[in-house]
Amino acid sequence: MIKIFTKKDCPLCPGAKDLGQKLHENGKDVEFFDIDTASGLAEASFYTVMSTPTIILTSRKGDEINSWRGEVPSLNNILQNL
Repeated sequence: MIKIFTKKDCPLCPGAKDLGQKLHENGKDVEFFDIDTASGLAEASFYTVMSTPTIILTSRKGDEINSWRGEVPSLNNILQNL
């Protein structure tokens, strides 16, 4: 699972959203969280998200495998870590 955390006033977040869409189009499970909402903030708190954008790869059980915080990695970088 790929979790993408963004917020409205984040200058790098549109790129993270675009990356998430490309991953989804490639058949990957992607969840988007807006930390300006209560539910998004709750999920961000669980994963200790302190900056946006944050992209977290998780196992099926929800354990964090890898993350990129405050940056947008390349599509290949994420695919290599899945």
